[in-house]
Order: sequence, then structure tokens, then C-alpha cells
Amino acid sequence: MDDSRVAKCTYGAGTLMLILSSTTTFDWLSNELCSRFKLKLGHFELRYSFMDCSNCLLESDDDLKIMFMVCGLMKDQLIHIAVRDKAVVNHVQTVNTNMIASPFLLESAPNNYSFAQDEDTCKDSSQTGSIVDSSAASSSCLSMDFDGISSEFGNEYLGKYGSCGGRKYLSTDWEGYITHEGQKFEGGVCEFRDKLAKYAIENGFKMKYLKNEPRRVTAVCAKKESNGCEWNVHAVKSNVNGFFYIKNLNNVHSCSGLIREKRNKAMGSRLVSSIVKDKVRSNPLVRPIELITDLKENYGLDVPYHVAWYGKESATKDLHGDEELSYAHLPWYVDVLKASNVGSHCVLDCGEDGSRFQRIFICYKASIDGFRWCRPMLFIDGTFVTNKYKGTLLGATAKNGNKEVFPFAFAIVFGETADNWRWFLQRISEVLVDEGRQLTFISDRHGAIIDAVRTVFPASAHGFCLYHLKENLKKKYPHSVGSSFKDHILWLFCKLLYAPTVEEYQDILKKLRDDGGSKIIDKFLADLPVQNFANAFFPGKRYGEVSNALSESFNSWVKDVRRLPIYEMIDTIRVKMMEMISRRKLASEKWCSVLCPVIEDELKNLAAKGRHWRICRASESIFEVHADLSVMVNLDERFCSCYQWQLLGFPCQHAIQVIQHSGLCLYNFVDEYYKADFYRATYATPIFPIPDIEKPPAGDVFLLPPHTRKPPGRPPTKRFKSSSETTRQLKCKRCGSCDRHNRRTCKAPI
Repeated sequence: MDDSRVAKCTYGAGTLMLILSSTTTFDWLSNELCSRFKLKLGHFELRYSFMDCSNCLLESDDDLKIMFMVCGLMKDQLIHIAVRDKAVVNHVQTVNTNMIASPFLLESAPNNYSFAQDEDTCKDSSQTGSIVDSSAASSSCLSMDFDGISSEFGNEYLGKYGSCGGRKYLSTDWEGYITHEGQKFEGGVCEFRDKLAKYAIENGFKMKYLKNEPRRVTAVCAKKESNGCEWNVHAVKSNVNGFFYIKNLNNVHSCSGLIREKRNKAMGSRLVSSIVKDKVRSNPLVRPIELITDLKENYGLDVPYHVAWYGKESATKDLHGDEELSYAHLPWYVDVLKASNVGSHCVLDCGEDGSRFQRIFICYKASIDGFRWCRPMLFIDGTFVTNKYKGTLLGATAKNGNKEVFPFAFAIVFGETADNWRWFLQRISEVLVDEGRQLTFISDRHGAIIDAVRTVFPASAHGFCLYHLKENLKKKYPHSVGSSFKDHILWLFCKLLYAPTVEEYQDILKKLRDDGGSKIIDKFLADLPVQNFANAFFPGKRYGEVSNALSESFNSWVKDVRRLPIYEMIDTIRVKMMEMISRRKLASEKWCSVLCPVIEDELKNLAAKGRHWRICRASESIFEVHADLSVMVNLDERFCSCYQWQLLGFPCQHAIQVIQHSGLCLYNFVDEYYKADFYRATYATPIFPIPDIEKPPAGDVFLLPPHTRKPPGRPPTKRFKSSSETTRQLKCKRCGSCDRHNRRTCKAPI
């Protein structure tokens, strides 16, 4: 085991780095310092320090052993040794002696000063070279820190006016990065340049390269010409193993002004990249301003914004590879995916000549098997990709029995065009060819989606998102009508959508046309087929789902990965799905209920509402429930005249009271999709890992990225909100109201 430590020996403005081990003797250390600093034996004194202990005497081999023991306990690889002239030390010890001889000083000495009452603890003047009064030495000795005399003495009496305590920065270890000749750098020239720059920053000097080549690097102190500083380092690359070795090193500075600066030109983007790489890996969306704050607090460095920005981009490229080369890995990834997850449906479209990426579709075997146990509904939507080559991520999402997101399939295309949506749904139809269930689609009113669903799934019901319909209707009215009027119209429109019967729909429509203006309402509904939004005319079964919020949840779920290169993006989504399936499977095995927990709670809440209702039997399966209004419940047909049972696929509160009144099992009247057994079957098939240990180099496969054109300006990372979406209210700083004015235009009396 290597027990060597690096010792930073400082004498005046000079610094010497030495390698010490447990076999090092005090005589060898003294002779080495004499030869390097041009000193004489007996004319200097050594003191070492760590984080929590400073100015410890180093005078013998025993002191060296104690120093190594403390260093091992504190797990510190760097030892600070201060070389002091005996004349300076004698002066300080004389001051200490005078302090001890003064009764006033003895009485007012603070508690942290230690007084030795034993004569043996005092150093004899002949041994230490001190000028010590013999009478004072025989009575007591005062132990004080050497550095405390000049700067810290009396600081504890100053209170808030005293100097603030320091802290140990993460860059402290940088000062020991360059130590000795023969030092090895397994990372080659990149590691050597990185550590050399950090070493120069931490030790407070500037350097310049005389040679900076892949095979050899020579650097000297920037003050070589002005001050004649002899510091230099020369490292070369080994032809045997490719490592970099320091061949020549003069690690002593003869120049002045070695003070570490907060802002250093050597702190470039590549150096910032090596520091923040772990932070970017854990949070790809970290902002440059956050990196600047982190470098300031943890490293004590001031970095310009543009350096932090380029450093983050460089770290992202190092972590996830070049975006252009990322496309070359896709053919290999598709083959390995099909081999490791047998039954998965993956299609890579490379155009007519097969050399340029067009689009890719992925649906894992676990998603295909799991969807059979979910309600036959798919929520489809697209979201933009924010990496270098842009594009659109199309997603099809289902909802499991516990009302959670179940990602089914996704594709990466160049845009939300009719052709791409048609191609995406055709791949889904190939997956569901043996499904045998009637599908229902939920989406916004994107024209390409409407055309694709009508073409590929002509027999399937297609519902429009209520949220987007409300936003479209809100735009039909000017701002002058006021928010209260708009809220009333939107409330009527929601009632129109939820109306369970045609008669109810017509009554609400008449009210909506009267209050909202027949011209505006008729024009809005003219382009809105009733079978795509109203419950009274909807041809399929959507289980009460009237919005596309599930797709928005999926878009938010993949938000952090949309800026990654395409290969990393796809594989990160796979890993997220793999972990989600495993996590939910393990959690569901602990369930003791018949239904999923969310559905079980809803059932309990509904059962507690109508216990006081009177129930009358009409036949074996038909009942009348006398609530605020009387309704009819048919258990055989699973029908209630409130229509909630039919619309939701879940017993309404009237049906629940009838079932309990009849002494039947309530769980037998709940759709199987809501039961825990179906939930466990949804996640029974796992997504298997795709190790890239055998991934071939990108140069072995030739696949070009798609054609794209970078728009001017900074790339946007957030979508532009429509005028109807909620915006931040403007609050006047003068009167405090939110009445669409500011302090400059405020006319309110105060």
C-alpha cells in the first residue's frame, strides 16, 4: 500500500513540493530543504498544519511519525510545511515570555491559551535557540500559534469587527496536482493540460506554453522574462502505453506575487467543463448562471457567463457524444433492441438511399403486452426536440387501471406533418393488428392528426381535448367583454360537452347561443363535429376522459431528455420506462385490495354519499333510487338514468347503493381494467437492458443526420404560449393593484 504524501514546503515567496513517506527521516528532510532553499542547518524551524490544527512543531523523527498518523486519520494527501527563520521565531518567543512574566496578561489570558505548569514541558533555550527568561520558564509556559501573533492576535476580542473565518474550497487539492519528475498521467495530454492549468490557478501564478503538442508539452512561468523565474515543466507521451510523464520539473518560483486570484484567464470553457461535468450529468437542464454560482461558492472562482455557457455545452458533448455521430449508432441500436426485447416493434426510416435519417418508431414488447390490460384508449400528441438537429417527438400514451401514465409508443420525426402522423399511426396499427378491441383516440384539433386518424383508423372514435376547445372558444371574444363573461360562456360549453342525452344537449345549446351570441357560437361549432366532442353523440367509449392532459404529462416526463443527442434520447427514454415498469410491478405486489388503490378510494367515497337514500325494487335487476331526484338502475344492463355508469365504466353512487342493498359483491360490477390483477398484468413483461459494451465505433456505420437549418438567434427552450393562456399579472408598484398598468402610467390617487 502506498503511504506517500505530498508536502508543500514554503519559505518566503518560494514553494517546494516534496514526496514524503513513512521511511523519511527528519535529517533527510532538513538537508533537502537546505540544499533547495540555500539554508543552513540550525538557522530555521519547521512547522506543519492541517485543516483543524496549525503551527505544529516538526523537530524530530517522532514528530514526523505523528504527522503521518494525523494525516492518515484526516485522509489528507497534502501536508503544508512552513520553513521559518530562527530569528523570527526567537522574536515571537520573546514576546511570549514577556507576556507570561506579566501578571496582568496572566489574569486576562483567554481560556483557549494553555499554560504548562511542569518545567519539563518548556523548551530549553539552548535547544530551541530562543531568548527566554529563565525565571518565567521555570514557573509557566504559554503556547501560542506563530501566525496568530501577526494577524489573528486579539481577533476574538473584536467581535463583529474581527476577520471572518475561512473555508476549505474544493479546489484546495489542485495545488498538489504537479509534484515530481516521473509523475504519470494516464489520461494523456488532456489530463496533463487540465491538471497543469488547475495547479497554476490554485498556486496563484500564470504560465505560458513553449510547446503544446499532442506528444509533448513545455510550460514556463509567465514572469520568466520580466522577473527571471525559473519555474518550468516538460512532459512527454510514452510510446509504450500512451501515458504522459513529467520529464523535467523545476517547481520553485523565484518571482514575486504568488497570490491566488478569483478570476483567472486559464479558467476557460474546457476547464469549466471538467469541473461541472457531474452536475450536468445529474441535471442536463442546469442553467449557466447556476454553474457560475456553484463555481463561486465551492471553488472561490469568478467565471464569465459565456465561459460557463460554453463549458456546459462542452460537458454535454463529452457526456453524450457528438450529435452527428449519434445517428450512426441507430442501426446497431435497432438490431440490438429487437434481439434483447423480442417482439418489440422498431422501424428506422433512412430515406430512399438509406444513408440519411428520416424518422424512427419504437414500441417495446413490454408496452405491447401491457396495453392489453389497459382501457382501449390512446392519447396522442407531439412535442418539439431541442437538440442540435431539432425535430418532433410523437407519443402515444395510455392510462392504466390506477389512472397513471402508461407510455405505449413514440417516434422521432422532422415535424408534425400529415405524412409523419399517418406514418406513426400506421406503425401503431401494425402493432395492434391482433388487438381485436375498438380503439378511442384523444388529441387536440391538429389538422394532421385528424386526417391521420380518419385515414388509418376509420372505425375508431376520435375525441377532441376539452382544454384546447375552451381556449379556441375564448379567442372568439375580445378582451373588452371581460373575464366573467368568458368564464360563463366556457361553463356553458362544458355543460354542452358533458350533456349525456341529445335533449339535454339541445337545451344547453340554446342557452349557449342566447348568452354567447348565435353568430359566434354557430361559426365555432360549424367546424366542430359533435361526434368528436359531445358525450351525447360520441360513438365510442372514452371512460370520462375529455382532455389530452395525459399526453402533456408524457411530454413533461421526457422534458429533460429532449435536448440530448438522438441515440442518448431514445436510450434514456427506454431506461426511464424500464425503471417505471419495475418500480410499479414491485409496488403492486404489496397491494391487498381487489381494485387499484385510487379506484378503491373513489369507490369508498361514492359509497359513503347515499346511505340515506330510499331504494325500491321493481324487478330482479331493476331498482328505483329516491335521492334528490329519483333514478332507475338496471344491474343486468349496467345502466343508470344519470348516465354516469355508462360514461365512466364505473358504478355511480346510485348503482353502488343498489348493489349494496341487494347484497351483491360490489367488485363484480367494476370493469376489469380497474382491478389490481389487471394492473399487475400490465407490468408483468419487463423491458430488458441494452448494454452498449459491444457497440461498434460510429465510423463503422454511415448514417447522416437529417437536413436542417439553424434559425437565427438563441435556440428557444420553451414553447411560445398563446394569447389565451394564463400570463403573469402586472402589479403596479405605486398603488399595488393589478389593473394592467405600471408605476409610470399609474393615475390612481394615493
